[in-house]
Amino acid sequence: MSIRYLIVTAVVTLAAVSPADAQFRRGLLAEAKEVTLFPIERPALLLPSNATIEVAVRNGSSASARIAERLKDLFTRQLTDNDTRLRLADKGGDILVTATLTEWTESRRNSTKYVSETRQVGTRETVDKNGKKKTEPIYEYGRNRPSVVITGNAGIRVEVRRRGGAAMADETARYTLSEEHIADQNPPSRDAVEDQLIDNVVRKAAGRITPGRTPVRVLLARSDDVDKLNDLALNRRWQEWLAALETVKPHRDRKRDAYRIHNLAVAQESAGYEAEAVEDALVRLARAGDFIAQASSQHPDEKYITESAGRISNSLASYRHVSQLQQQVNTRPTTEPPPAATPRTTTARAAATPAPAADALTNAAIIELRVAGLDDDNLIASIKSAKAVDFDLSPAGLKALLQAKISNRVITAMRARGK
Repeated sequence: MSIRYLIVTAVVTLAAVSPADAQFRRGLLAEAKEVTLFPIERPALLLPSNATIEVAVRNGSSASARIAERLKDLFTRQLTDNDTRLRLADKGGDILVTATLTEWTESRRNSTKYVSETRQVGTRETVDKNGKKKTEPIYEYGRNRPSVVITGNAGIRVEVRRRGGAAMADETARYTLSEEHIADQNPPSRDAVEDQLIDNVVRKAAGRITPGRTPVRVLLARSDDVDKLNDLALNRRWQEWLAALETVKPHRDRKRDAYRIHNLAVAQESAGYEAEAVEDALVRLARAGDFIAQASSQHPDEKYITESAGRISNSLASYRHVSQLQQQVNTRPTTEPPPAATPRTTTARAAATPAPAADALTNAAIIELRVAGLDDDNLIASIKSAKAVDFDLSPAGLKALLQAKISNRVITAMRARGK
Protein backbone atom coordinates (compact mmCIF):
# COMPACT_ATOMS: atom_id res chain seq x y z
CA MET A 1 0.00 0.00 0.00
CA SER A 2 1.51 3.33 -1.01
CA ILE A 3 1.98 6.35 1.24
CA ARG A 4 -0.18 8.37 -1.16
CA TYR A 5 -3.03 5.90 -0.65
CA LEU A 6 -2.69 6.20 3.12
CA ILE A 7 -2.86 9.99 2.97
CA VAL A 8 -5.92 9.94 0.71
CA THR A 9 -7.61 7.43 3.02
CA ALA A 10 -6.93 9.64 6.06
CA VAL A 11 -8.33 12.71 4.33
CA VAL A 12 -11.45 10.84 3.28
CA THR A 13 -11.90 9.52 6.82
CA LEU A 14 -11.62 12.99 8.32
CA ALA A 15 -13.96 14.42 5.74
CA ALA A 16 -16.50 11.76 6.66
CA VAL A 17 -17.02 13.26 10.12
CA SER A 18 -20.61 14.44 10.19
CA PRO A 19 -21.47 18.11 10.87
CA ALA A 20 -23.30 16.98 14.04
CA ASP A 21 -20.19 15.31 15.44
CA ALA A 22 -18.22 18.47 14.72
CA GLN A 23 -20.42 20.32 17.21
CA PHE A 24 -18.63 18.49 20.06
CA ARG A 25 -15.30 17.56 18.41
CA ARG A 26 -13.48 19.90 16.07
CA GLY A 27 -10.31 20.04 14.02
CA LEU A 28 -8.36 17.45 12.08
CA LEU A 29 -7.78 15.46 15.27
CA ALA A 30 -11.43 15.76 16.34
CA GLU A 31 -10.45 17.45 19.59
CA ALA A 32 -12.98 17.80 22.39
CA LYS A 33 -13.24 20.21 25.31
CA GLU A 34 -14.46 18.85 28.61
CA VAL A 35 -14.81 19.81 32.25
CA THR A 36 -14.82 17.64 35.37
CA LEU A 37 -17.84 18.11 37.62
CA PHE A 38 -18.51 16.74 41.10
CA PRO A 39 -22.17 15.85 41.68
CA ILE A 40 -23.36 14.39 44.98
CA GLU A 41 -23.70 10.63 45.26
CA ARG A 42 -27.01 9.31 46.54
CA PRO A 43 -26.41 7.99 50.11
CA ALA A 44 -28.61 5.38 51.78
CA LEU A 45 -28.88 7.58 54.87
CA LEU A 46 -27.22 10.59 56.47
CA LEU A 47 -25.45 10.51 59.81
CA PRO A 48 -27.02 13.03 62.19
CA SER A 49 -24.79 15.98 63.06
CA ASN A 50 -26.36 16.36 66.52
CA ALA A 51 -24.81 13.08 67.71
CA THR A 52 -21.24 11.96 68.29
CA ILE A 53 -19.96 9.36 65.82
CA GLU A 54 -17.55 6.58 66.80
CA VAL A 55 -15.79 4.74 63.97
CA ALA A 56 -14.56 1.15 64.27
CA VAL A 57 -12.69 -0.75 61.56
CA ARG A 58 -12.31 -4.50 61.11
CA ASN A 59 -10.43 -6.66 58.66
CA GLY A 60 -12.48 -9.59 57.42
CA SER A 61 -10.42 -10.12 54.26
CA SER A 62 -7.05 -11.42 53.20
CA ALA A 63 -5.60 -7.89 53.11
CA SER A 64 -2.41 -7.27 55.04
CA ALA A 65 -2.41 -5.51 58.39
CA ARG A 66 -0.86 -2.51 56.67
CA ILE A 67 -3.92 -2.11 54.43
CA ALA A 68 -6.31 -2.50 57.35
CA GLU A 69 -4.43 0.13 59.37
CA ARG A 70 -4.82 2.63 56.56
CA LEU A 71 -8.54 1.96 56.30
CA LYS A 72 -9.60 3.65 59.53
CA ASP A 73 -7.71 6.88 58.86
CA LEU A 74 -8.94 7.10 55.27
CA PHE A 75 -12.53 6.14 56.07
CA THR A 76 -12.79 8.61 58.97
CA ARG A 77 -11.25 11.40 56.91
CA GLN A 78 -13.62 10.73 54.01
CA LEU A 79 -16.65 10.91 56.31
CA THR A 80 -15.65 14.34 57.61
CA ASP A 81 -14.69 15.55 54.13
CA ASN A 82 -18.16 14.58 52.89
CA ASP A 83 -19.96 16.23 55.82
CA THR A 84 -17.99 18.70 57.93
CA ARG A 85 -20.87 18.92 60.44
CA LEU A 86 -20.13 15.47 61.87
CA ARG A 87 -18.79 15.24 65.42
CA LEU A 88 -16.41 12.31 65.88
CA ALA A 89 -15.46 10.62 69.14
CA ASP A 90 -12.69 8.10 69.81
CA LYS A 91 -14.85 6.21 72.32
CA GLY A 92 -18.40 6.25 73.62
CA GLY A 93 -20.05 7.83 70.62
CA ASP A 94 -23.85 8.00 70.37
CA ILE A 95 -23.67 6.22 67.01
CA LEU A 96 -21.25 3.43 66.13
CA VAL A 97 -20.13 3.12 62.52
CA THR A 98 -18.34 -0.16 61.77
CA ALA A 99 -16.46 -0.49 58.49
CA THR A 100 -15.38 -4.06 57.71
CA LEU A 101 -13.00 -4.78 54.85
CA THR A 102 -14.70 -7.90 53.45
CA GLU A 103 -12.90 -8.29 50.09
CA TRP A 104 -9.36 -7.63 48.99
CA THR A 105 -7.66 -9.18 45.98
CA GLU A 106 -5.03 -7.85 43.64
CA SER A 107 -3.01 -9.59 40.96
CA ARG A 108 -1.07 -9.00 37.77
CA ARG A 109 -0.18 -11.32 34.94
CA ASN A 110 1.77 -11.05 31.71
CA SER A 111 -0.16 -11.06 28.47
CA THR A 112 -0.12 -9.58 24.98
CA LYS A 113 -2.25 -6.74 23.66
CA TYR A 114 -2.99 -5.92 20.04
CA VAL A 115 -1.97 -2.32 19.36
CA SER A 116 -3.08 -0.52 16.23
CA GLU A 117 -0.06 1.42 15.06
CA THR A 118 1.63 2.20 11.76
CA ARG A 119 5.35 1.56 11.48
CA GLN A 120 7.74 0.77 8.68
CA VAL A 121 9.13 -2.77 8.89
CA GLY A 122 11.09 -2.94 5.64
CA THR A 123 11.17 -2.16 1.93
CA ARG A 124 10.48 -3.98 -1.31
CA GLU A 125 11.43 -3.59 -4.96
CA THR A 126 8.58 -3.02 -7.40
CA VAL A 127 8.28 -2.36 -11.12
CA ASP A 128 5.89 0.30 -12.37
CA LYS A 129 3.88 0.11 -15.62
CA ASN A 130 6.80 1.65 -17.52
CA GLY A 131 9.14 -1.12 -16.39
CA LYS A 132 11.04 1.17 -14.02
CA LYS A 133 12.19 -0.31 -10.72
CA LYS A 134 11.54 1.54 -7.50
CA THR A 135 11.75 0.92 -3.76
CA GLU A 136 8.59 1.10 -1.67
CA PRO A 137 8.28 0.96 2.12
CA ILE A 138 6.49 -1.95 3.79
CA TYR A 139 4.23 -0.97 6.67
CA GLU A 140 2.80 -2.90 9.59
CA TYR A 141 -0.52 -1.56 10.86
CA GLY A 142 -0.84 -3.41 14.13
CA ARG A 143 0.91 -5.98 16.29
CA ASN A 144 0.78 -7.80 19.59
CA ARG A 145 2.90 -6.19 22.26
CA PRO A 146 3.82 -7.54 25.72
CA SER A 147 1.39 -6.23 28.32
CA VAL A 148 0.53 -6.49 32.00
CA VAL A 149 -3.04 -7.22 33.07
CA ILE A 150 -3.83 -5.79 36.52
CA THR A 151 -6.97 -6.80 38.39
CA GLY A 152 -8.24 -6.10 41.88
CA ASN A 153 -11.35 -6.14 44.03
CA ALA A 154 -12.11 -4.40 47.30
CA GLY A 155 -15.28 -4.45 49.37
CA ILE A 156 -16.34 -2.69 52.57
CA ARG A 157 -19.43 -3.43 54.64
CA VAL A 158 -20.69 -0.40 56.59
CA GLU A 159 -22.93 -0.97 59.60
CA VAL A 160 -24.51 1.92 61.52
CA ARG A 161 -26.28 1.50 64.86
CA ARG A 162 -27.17 3.66 67.83
CA ARG A 163 -25.35 2.83 71.04
CA GLY A 164 -27.26 -0.06 72.55
CA GLY A 165 -29.97 0.16 69.89
CA ALA A 166 -31.04 -1.38 66.61
CA ALA A 167 -29.13 -1.13 63.37
CA MET A 168 -29.77 2.00 61.30
CA ALA A 169 -28.04 0.81 58.13
CA ASP A 170 -26.14 -2.14 56.67
CA GLU A 171 -24.54 -1.19 53.37
CA THR A 172 -21.84 -2.73 51.15
CA ALA A 173 -19.60 -0.88 48.71
CA ARG A 174 -17.32 -2.50 46.15
CA TYR A 175 -14.68 -1.32 43.73
CA THR A 176 -13.33 -3.47 40.88
CA LEU A 177 -10.15 -2.74 38.95
CA SER A 178 -9.30 -4.28 35.58
CA GLU A 179 -6.63 -2.64 33.44
CA GLU A 180 -4.17 -3.69 30.78
CA HIS A 181 -0.96 -1.74 30.28
CA ILE A 182 1.78 -2.05 27.68
CA ALA A 183 4.74 -3.54 29.54
CA ASP A 184 7.33 -0.99 28.42
CA GLN A 185 5.10 2.01 29.23
CA ASN A 186 5.52 2.06 33.02
CA PRO A 187 2.48 0.15 34.29
CA PRO A 188 1.45 1.22 37.81
CA SER A 189 3.38 -0.19 40.74
CA ARG A 190 1.83 -2.43 43.36
CA ASP A 191 1.69 0.50 45.78
CA ALA A 192 -0.17 2.57 43.20
CA VAL A 193 -2.69 -0.23 42.63
CA GLU A 194 -3.26 -0.57 46.38
CA ASP A 195 -3.80 3.19 46.62
CA GLN A 196 -6.33 3.11 43.80
CA LEU A 197 -8.24 0.21 45.34
CA ILE A 198 -8.37 1.54 48.89
CA ASP A 199 -9.05 5.17 47.92
CA ASN A 200 -11.96 4.28 45.64
CA VAL A 201 -13.63 1.68 47.87
CA VAL A 202 -13.38 4.04 50.87
CA ARG A 203 -14.91 6.86 48.84
CA LYS A 204 -17.80 4.59 47.83
CA ALA A 205 -18.30 3.22 51.35
CA ALA A 206 -18.31 6.65 53.01
CA GLY A 207 -20.71 7.82 50.29
CA ARG A 208 -23.31 5.33 51.52
CA ILE A 209 -23.80 7.24 54.80
CA THR A 210 -22.63 10.77 53.92
CA PRO A 211 -23.11 12.94 50.80
CA GLY A 212 -19.95 12.06 48.89
CA ARG A 213 -19.09 13.21 45.41
CA THR A 214 -18.16 11.38 42.22
CA PRO A 215 -16.15 13.09 39.48
CA VAL A 216 -17.71 13.01 36.01
CA ARG A 217 -16.33 14.34 32.74
CA VAL A 218 -18.68 16.41 30.62
CA LEU A 219 -18.13 17.32 26.97
CA LEU A 220 -18.84 20.92 25.96
CA ALA A 221 -20.55 21.77 22.70
CA ARG A 222 -18.15 23.41 20.25
CA SER A 223 -20.42 24.96 17.63
CA ASP A 224 -19.18 28.24 16.19
CA ASP A 225 -21.33 30.50 18.34
CA VAL A 226 -20.42 28.96 21.72
CA ASP A 227 -16.92 27.49 21.34
CA LYS A 228 -15.24 30.85 21.90
CA LEU A 229 -16.83 30.99 25.37
CA ASN A 230 -15.69 27.54 26.51
CA ASP A 231 -12.46 28.81 28.07
CA LEU A 232 -14.59 30.34 30.83
CA ALA A 233 -15.89 26.85 31.62
CA LEU A 234 -12.41 25.31 31.46
CA ASN A 235 -11.35 27.86 34.10
CA ARG A 236 -14.45 26.95 36.17
CA ARG A 237 -15.86 30.49 36.00
CA TRP A 238 -19.42 29.22 35.88
CA GLN A 239 -21.30 32.47 36.49
CA GLU A 240 -19.33 34.36 33.84
CA TRP A 241 -19.81 31.47 31.42
CA LEU A 242 -23.53 31.43 32.03
CA ALA A 243 -23.85 35.20 31.63
CA ALA A 244 -21.87 35.10 28.36
CA LEU A 245 -23.98 32.26 26.96
CA GLU A 246 -27.16 34.19 27.74
CA THR A 247 -26.00 36.96 25.37
CA VAL A 248 -25.62 34.57 22.42
CA LYS A 249 -28.50 34.91 19.98
CA PRO A 250 -30.48 31.75 19.19
CA HIS A 251 -29.66 30.16 15.85
CA ARG A 252 -32.38 29.96 13.21
CA ASP A 253 -31.66 26.26 12.74
CA ARG A 254 -33.23 24.52 15.76
CA LYS A 255 -30.78 21.61 15.65
CA ARG A 256 -27.76 23.90 15.62
CA ASP A 257 -29.27 26.03 18.37
CA ALA A 258 -29.56 22.89 20.54
CA TYR A 259 -25.80 23.06 21.18
CA ARG A 260 -26.05 26.57 22.64
CA ILE A 261 -28.88 25.38 24.88
CA HIS A 262 -26.85 22.30 25.89
CA ASN A 263 -24.05 24.51 27.20
CA LEU A 264 -26.57 26.69 29.04
CA ALA A 265 -27.77 23.52 30.78
CA VAL A 266 -24.23 22.48 31.71
CA ALA A 267 -23.47 25.99 33.03
CA GLN A 268 -26.48 25.83 35.36
CA GLU A 269 -25.57 22.26 36.34
CA SER A 270 -21.96 23.22 37.13
CA ALA A 271 -23.03 26.16 39.30
CA GLY A 272 -25.50 23.89 41.09
CA TYR A 273 -22.82 21.42 42.12
CA GLU A 274 -20.88 24.23 43.80
CA ALA A 275 -23.87 25.70 45.65
CA GLU A 276 -23.47 25.60 49.43
CA ALA A 277 -27.12 24.78 50.14
CA VAL A 278 -28.91 21.77 48.71
CA GLU A 279 -31.98 23.93 48.01
CA ASP A 280 -29.88 26.30 45.89
CA ALA A 281 -28.42 23.34 44.02
CA LEU A 282 -31.93 22.02 43.36
CA VAL A 283 -32.97 25.35 41.82
CA ARG A 284 -29.94 25.33 39.53
CA LEU A 285 -30.42 21.70 38.53
CA ALA A 286 -34.11 22.27 37.81
CA ARG A 287 -33.14 25.09 35.42
CA ALA A 288 -30.50 22.82 33.87
CA GLY A 289 -33.18 20.16 33.42
CA ASP A 290 -35.44 22.61 31.60
CA PHE A 291 -32.63 23.67 29.26
CA ILE A 292 -31.49 20.14 28.45
CA ALA A 293 -35.07 19.02 27.81
CA GLN A 294 -35.41 21.84 25.28
CA ALA A 295 -32.08 20.91 23.65
CA SER A 296 -33.18 17.25 23.46
CA SER A 297 -36.48 18.15 21.82
CA GLN A 298 -34.71 20.26 19.21
CA HIS A 299 -32.03 17.65 18.45
CA PRO A 300 -33.13 14.21 19.71
CA ASP A 301 -30.49 12.37 17.66
CA GLU A 302 -27.44 13.97 19.32
CA LYS A 303 -26.04 11.34 21.70
CA TYR A 304 -24.03 13.79 23.81
CA ILE A 305 -27.11 15.88 24.50
CA THR A 306 -28.94 12.69 25.44
CA GLU A 307 -26.10 11.75 27.82
CA SER A 308 -26.27 15.16 29.50
CA ALA A 309 -30.03 14.82 29.87
CA GLY A 310 -29.64 11.50 31.69
CA ARG A 311 -26.87 12.82 33.93
CA ILE A 312 -28.77 15.97 34.93
CA SER A 313 -31.94 13.97 35.60
CA ASN A 314 -30.04 11.53 37.85
CA SER A 315 -28.33 14.38 39.70
CA LEU A 316 -31.63 16.17 40.29
CA ALA A 317 -33.06 12.97 41.79
CA SER A 318 -29.96 12.53 43.99
CA TYR A 319 -30.14 16.07 45.36
CA ARG A 320 -33.86 15.68 46.09
CA HIS A 321 -33.04 12.47 47.94
CA VAL A 322 -30.34 14.21 50.00
CA SER A 323 -32.75 17.04 50.80
CA GLN A 324 -35.31 14.53 52.09
CA LEU A 325 -32.68 12.77 54.19
CA GLN A 326 -31.58 16.06 55.71
CA GLN A 327 -35.14 16.83 56.70
CA GLN A 328 -35.44 13.41 58.30
CA VAL A 329 -32.35 13.86 60.49
CA ASN A 330 -33.15 17.54 61.10
CA THR A 331 -29.77 18.77 59.90
CA ARG A 332 -28.94 22.05 58.33
CA PRO A 333 -29.20 21.56 54.55
CA THR A 334 -25.71 22.50 53.43
CA THR A 335 -23.10 20.64 51.47
CA GLU A 336 -19.43 21.21 50.91
CA PRO A 337 -18.64 22.81 47.53
CA PRO A 338 -16.72 20.52 45.17
CA PRO A 339 -13.04 21.11 44.43
CA ALA A 340 -12.23 23.58 41.71
CA ALA A 341 -9.42 23.09 39.21
CA THR A 342 -7.30 25.46 41.31
CA PRO A 343 -7.98 25.47 45.08
CA ARG A 344 -9.23 28.84 46.20
CA THR A 345 -7.26 30.96 48.64
CA THR A 346 -9.24 32.98 51.17
CA THR A 347 -8.53 36.65 51.76
CA ALA A 348 -7.43 35.93 55.33
CA ARG A 349 -4.96 33.27 54.22
CA ALA A 350 -3.62 35.52 51.49
CA ALA A 351 -3.08 38.31 54.01
CA ALA A 352 -1.34 36.05 56.50
CA THR A 353 0.83 34.15 54.01
CA PRO A 354 3.50 35.65 51.75
CA ALA A 355 2.82 35.31 48.05
CA PRO A 356 4.38 32.10 46.69
CA ALA A 357 7.20 32.16 44.21
CA ALA A 358 6.10 32.11 40.59
CA ASP A 359 7.60 28.64 40.10
CA ALA A 360 6.30 27.17 43.39
CA LEU A 361 4.73 23.73 43.11
CA THR A 362 1.02 23.89 44.05
CA ASN A 363 -1.93 21.51 44.44
CA ALA A 364 -3.12 22.48 40.97
CA ALA A 365 0.28 21.61 39.48
CA ILE A 366 0.25 18.20 41.18
CA ILE A 367 -3.26 17.49 39.82
CA GLU A 368 -2.22 18.58 36.32
CA LEU A 369 0.81 16.27 36.41
CA ARG A 370 -1.40 13.36 37.54
CA VAL A 371 -3.89 14.03 34.71
CA ALA A 372 -0.96 14.12 32.27
CA GLY A 373 -0.05 10.58 33.33
CA LEU A 374 2.76 10.98 35.89
CA ASP A 375 2.91 8.08 38.37
CA ASP A 376 3.39 8.27 42.15
CA ASP A 377 7.16 7.78 42.13
CA ASN A 378 7.73 10.59 39.65
CA LEU A 379 5.27 12.88 41.43
CA ILE A 380 7.10 12.35 44.72
CA ALA A 381 10.44 12.98 43.01
CA SER A 382 9.05 16.24 41.59
CA ILE A 383 7.87 17.31 45.04
CA LYS A 384 11.27 16.60 46.61
CA SER A 385 13.21 18.41 43.88
CA ALA A 386 10.94 21.48 43.57
CA LYS A 387 12.63 24.79 44.34
CA ALA A 388 9.59 25.98 46.28
CA VAL A 389 6.17 24.62 47.23
CA ASP A 390 2.87 26.23 48.20
CA PHE A 391 0.62 23.30 49.06
CA ASP A 392 -2.90 23.72 50.45
CA LEU A 393 -3.34 20.83 52.89
CA SER A 394 -6.47 22.17 54.53
CA PRO A 395 -9.54 19.84 54.57
CA ALA A 396 -10.81 21.46 51.36
CA GLY A 397 -7.39 21.13 49.72
CA LEU A 398 -7.08 17.48 50.73
CA LYS A 399 -10.56 16.76 49.41
CA ALA A 400 -9.62 18.24 46.04
CA LEU A 401 -6.46 16.12 45.91
CA LEU A 402 -8.23 12.88 46.81
CA GLN A 403 -11.02 13.44 44.30
CA ALA A 404 -8.38 14.08 41.64
CA LYS A 405 -6.98 10.59 42.51
CA ILE A 406 -3.82 11.87 44.18
CA SER A 407 -2.71 8.94 46.34
CA ASN A 408 -1.94 9.14 50.04
CA ARG A 409 1.73 8.37 49.32
CA VAL A 410 1.95 11.59 47.32
CA ILE A 411 0.00 13.58 49.95
CA THR A 412 2.40 12.31 52.62
CA ALA A 413 5.32 13.59 50.54
CA MET A 414 3.55 16.94 50.19
CA ARG A 415 3.13 17.16 53.97
CA ALA A 416 6.79 16.31 54.55
CA ARG A 417 7.99 18.93 52.06
CA GLY A 418 5.60 21.57 53.38
CA LYS A 419 7.01 21.43 56.93
